[in-house]
Amino acid sequence: MSMLITILLPLIAAVMSAAGGALARTAWRLVPLLPLLLAWPLLAGGRYEPDWLLFGFSLRVDEVTAAFVVLLGLVWSLAGWQAMRDIDHRQRAFWIGWLLCLSGMTLATFSADLVGFYLGYVVLSLSAWLMIVQARNDEAWRAGRIYLVMALLGEAAILAAVLVLAGHYGNFELGLLTERDAEQHHVIARWLLLAGFGIKLGIIPLHMWLPLAHPAAPVAASAILSGVIVKAGLLGWLRLVPQTGLEAESAGQVLLHLGLFTAFAGVLLGLGQRRLKTVLAYSTISQMGLVLTAFSLLFLEFDPEFGLLSMIGLLVVHHGFNKAALFLACGNAPGASRFRLLLFALPALALAAAPMTTGFLAKHWLKQGVSGIDDPSVAYPLLTLTSAMTAMLMWKAWSLARDADRPTAPLHPAWPILVILAVLVPWTWALLSGLAIAPTLSTTWDAIWPLLLVAGLIAAHARWMRIHPRIPEGDAVVLFETLLNRLRKPLPSLPGTEPGRRVVRRLLIHSDVLDRHLKDLPMAGLVILLVGALLWLLVMLGVS
Repeated sequence: MSMLITILLPLIAAVMSAAGGALARTAWRLVPLLPLLLAWPLLAGGRYEPDWLLFGFSLRVDEVTAAFVVLLGLVWSLAGWQAMRDIDHRQRAFWIGWLLCLSGMTLATFSADLVGFYLGYVVLSLSAWLMIVQARNDEAWRAGRIYLVMALLGEAAILAAVLVLAGHYGNFELGLLTERDAEQHHVIARWLLLAGFGIKLGIIPLHMWLPLAHPAAPVAASAILSGVIVKAGLLGWLRLVPQTGLEAESAGQVLLHLGLFTAFAGVLLGLGQRRLKTVLAYSTISQMGLVLTAFSLLFLEFDPEFGLLSMIGLLVVHHGFNKAALFLACGNAPGASRFRLLLFALPALALAAAPMTTGFLAKHWLKQGVSGIDDPSVAYPLLTLTSAMTAMLMWKAWSLARDADRPTAPLHPAWPILVILAVLVPWTWALLSGLAIAPTLSTTWDAIWPLLLVAGLIAAHARWMRIHPRIPEGDAVVLFETLLNRLRKPLPSLPGTEPGRRVVRRLLIHSDVLDRHLKDLPMAGLVILLVGALLWLLVMLGVS
């Protein structure tokens, strides 16, 4: 019952926010407290199967979801605390999106079956748009438009896969599919799910929404987008993607190399940015490449006693806490004092896998995992070099934070608390999972030489960041928009080109109309969900 309460309370608070007045103010004050209720079902554990729920779906806490529950409860609470300072409670669309995202993520995390997970994931994906467009300026509308397009493409791929699987198994229990040997129809569903959830994770080349959404969204929203919400893609992979059987080995190899490519490409794209939040967004893309690398090991020949799920859980809490702390720093003027720069440097060093940090621990076990595959000759050294690449990007971020010329913002307590938790929680997870290790001379040197390499490069040419070529935010999106703008220009008058001009003109007109509707109807993406909830309520009340 406690699991159901934690799902329903954010929904109730969202309704209160929509009502306005005293109800909205009350819901606003509850924002930081609601995610903390997740500790109740996490400690209680077990399973809940209410007969009266639609489709009879069930809820549970297990080994896969434990890390997500910890991350969701603590990071969302602290980000909400800071959001209360930065976002006025009268901006109801933002708070409705915030609360619906929380409810959707909680439902997806606790769901033990296909229907519940998919419903929670859809609510999460659509309602996040309300937070991205909160500023209601051109940048926010553009980021929201790209996010919505990518989210709907991802939903289409996921829905197609879900229909394929449900056609064979019905509303099956999550986890059963991943343990089965994939058949031919599983292979089709596997790649649809990998692509659909890969959009949420920001895996290159499906990353285009992420570097636009983070700079446009408020700081607190960016913290949960990068620290928590992107992990919903990983949760979908762990719950639904068949990991054995037909073509599993080849799929694992593709994912392994795609993960390493994303880790490097995210850094290279981030080094060409000028804004701190954009650099951090590309850092998230790079880190999700490492998460994909870890996930790919589930498909490859591997030692079953290694404890891959525990290692992936360590990566989840490590990145989630540290990246959320870096985004909260953006709203606290990190360059205003040496103390604030230190608070910024701690999670940055952890992401760069500096010795004695949680990043060092996570990277150590990831290297151990990669070294256990049949042929680690290429993947292992590339994985080691990702520490140097991340260190370069974190130096870039720290320099931007230090040199930022803006008024001093008051230090909100949520930021230093989250920095402390970013140290304590992953280490606690490692101790409880048997992954904590004492540093040795070999492991310390393995972690420190990439940092020394970066330090040498900086010392040899301290202005390397300024000569790096500028890359526009959104990279591939900008290229597409440039092509679209060129199509808006009159086409040359050549024989046979008039039909082509008419087609292009109609497409452009339709795109402009769609853009205006997105601005005029900020709640349009949630209408289907609200109608479905109303129909369900009528059925429960016995209204014919």
